[in-house]
Amino acid sequence: MPYYPFLKSKSNGLSPDTVKRTAKNIKLLKEQLNAEIPIKDIDTHLLLATWNIRDLGKKGPKHGKRTIEDLFYIAEIISNFDLVAVQEVNDLDEWEKIMDILGKKEWDYIATDISDYANGGNGERMTFVFDRRKVWFKNIAGEIVLSKTKLISENIILENGEQGLEKRQFARTPFLVSFQAGWFKFDLCTVHIYYGEEEGSKLDRRIKEIETIAKEISTRANVSLKNGTQQKHAVIVLGDFNIVHPLHKTMEALKKEKFDIPEKLNNPTNLGNDKYYDQIAIKTNDKTIVEFIDNEDDDANNAGIFELYKTIMKPSDWSMYKNEMKTTTTGKDKTTDKEFENYFNTWKSYHLSDHKPMWIKIPIDKSLYYIENILKS
Repeated sequence: MPYYPFLKSKSNGLSPDTVKRTAKNIKLLKEQLNAEIPIKDIDTHLLLATWNIRDLGKKGPKHGKRTIEDLFYIAEIISNFDLVAVQEVNDLDEWEKIMDILGKKEWDYIATDISDYANGGNGERMTFVFDRRKVWFKNIAGEIVLSKTKLISENIILENGEQGLEKRQFARTPFLVSFQAGWFKFDLCTVHIYYGEEEGSKLDRRIKEIETIAKEISTRANVSLKNGTQQKHAVIVLGDFNIVHPLHKTMEALKKEKFDIPEKLNNPTNLGNDKYYDQIAIKTNDKTIVEFIDNEDDDANNAGIFELYKTIMKPSDWSMYKNEMKTTTTGKDKTTDKEFENYFNTWKSYHLSDHKPMWIKIPIDKSLYYIENILKS
């Protein structure tokens, strides 16, 4: 990545001490990424990830605006994958800076417009960012808009106190895009499912959203896979499903449509390590893909969840960011070190994220399969 225009620039707004801290942390982050994420290759494997980056681009001083330091760490993590589905992108100012850091000659993105605040969408966009040296956009993209016969139905209390039925679209419209990497053609659908509450009618709404998108993508996948029997193909739905636990009814709603969910991803993705919010689910006529991902060989490193605060912004680093925390509306009234130490976990979740990136490695060299089909014909 082109660090020099930013870290050496006098216009980046960073003090010399912050530049040193940023450089040191990038070094630590790179070492962790190199140890935990497979090295990107030219044409044999695809590194696919999903990451909810909390309130990226959302305005407001409550926890302070992201700095170029924060954006460097985000870009560094993204750069280790070939294609990343990103949720919670709001205004594009910060996102464009991330793209500048990644390098727009090599990287590109495609995004939806903002979702409706009134429907619980919070003005968020669905975004795919990809390394053009490995992945190309197949010129097919669309937001999933349900027909009137498939609308999400839920019972509500009307103004007169009686029960009624409301039918709605998704709070945040899922985004379906066709890509190709090497020989591998695939459709990706990224989602950010309505959260609501942990119980009651708003949890029911969350479950219905999961059920509906799983059924809708499954139906589309079954058609495309049936038509592509002579060619290996995959339909993948990924993103923030707000899954509570693998045994919870939120997960049951996803599994109902018989998606393959790699066992290696069966770990929490929130900072509290107790929620399984993010998921990658696959439908394909090439069953070797999931077998490859879940290979039990000790040396196989084909899927995982990246530990976001293992090397940077660790709990013990709170004092390094005390001055930054003081400038926020939440932190300005804090006076004791203990208060700042306690606030640090929340503060950093708005500067990096409150979700960990989840990723899989997929084999994309299908040349032997193609040759074998020629020999059989």
